[in-house]
Amino acid sequence: MEFKKDPISPNLLLKLRKSLLSWFQKNKRNLPFRLNKNAYRIWVSEIMLQQTRVAAMLPIYETFLARFPNPSALQSASEDEVMKYWKGLGYYSRARNLKKGASLLVEKFAGEFPEKYEDALSIPGVGSYTASAVLSIAYGKPYAVLDGNVKRVLSRLFLIEQDPGLNSTNQLLGNLAQEFLTPESPGDHNEAMMELGALVCVPIPLCGSCPLAEHCEAKIAGREREIPVSKSVDNWIDLDLNFLFLKSKERLLLLKYPGRRFFKTIYSLPFRMEGKHPYETDPIVESLFDESKLNIHSNRVRHSITNHRIQLRFSERSEEDRTLIERTFSKNEDILFKWVREEDLKEEFPSSIAGKLIKLKNKTIKQPELPAGKI
Repeated sequence: MEFKKDPISPNLLLKLRKSLLSWFQKNKRNLPFRLNKNAYRIWVSEIMLQQTRVAAMLPIYETFLARFPNPSALQSASEDEVMKYWKGLGYYSRARNLKKGASLLVEKFAGEFPEKYEDALSIPGVGSYTASAVLSIAYGKPYAVLDGNVKRVLSRLFLIEQDPGLNSTNQLLGNLAQEFLTPESPGDHNEAMMELGALVCVPIPLCGSCPLAEHCEAKIAGREREIPVSKSVDNWIDLDLNFLFLKSKERLLLLKYPGRRFFKTIYSLPFRMEGKHPYETDPIVESLFDESKLNIHSNRVRHSITNHRIQLRFSERSEEDRTLIERTFSKNEDILFKWVREEDLKEEFPSSIAGKLIKLKNKTIKQPELPAGKI
């Protein structure tokens, strides 16, 4: 199948750009990261929105910026504190890269997000999409963005039938995005494309509300629900995670080390993967799960991390002699541990899993039986 190579006609370009921007001005959502063109705030929003819905991101975004209003504040904070304010967003490597990036902004770019594309790409966690988004929206630079929403809009608008997962298709869509970009207002154009894909050109499209429907090649061909072409590959991994509430002197043990599968950059309850799974056993935690000392609970709750469908459960264990426990970690300098109050668990283990485990644990507490005849 040949790729689309013909340039967009100048008259059509003008019509499409005008219709898109007019629709955006009338229909754009009033989002906090659109209140000003501050590059730092836009950068933070773009990183947070990776793999995260807007509704879930907004309250965390506002709290995060209230605490870290500029790169200097983010640079000077501890990693643990940054992780606490990131709680609920997951994918914690994003937060770690934000902190590294803030340090780079302070040390190399006088505390400002750089205006040059190559400099932007030097920031940890910033790729072509994020660089294009920040530079176009904050500084009016003519770089087109290409995220999932924009790919869907372009694929339908220009009837791109190639697999969007191919590098060649990605290059084709990138070229189209750049050709379609409104040079006089690239930031508004990029936001409009992302907004159109988020609100109207959704997986099951709302073509009656689309400002580009009259010229949409997929719509004209009656194939708007078939484009973009998708591969139905099921790459989910089913996984059972058992988290350990190991208590000593009224404190719970939390661990952090880079060698484990999940939570490499934050403190968490010790956990092990159980049942059938493709990963190697973690010897560090195996000794903590001493079956003879465990109180194992069967209640479970579902969770997901990237392409993992997870069943969460928990076990409990008490050990007053902390040295017996800590001796396990003395041979590995990469392992960090601390003891925290159970009521502080959600603060100290900054993941939505902590809240789910607490609810699950509370369900196991038997309610007192009422005397017969009492309600």
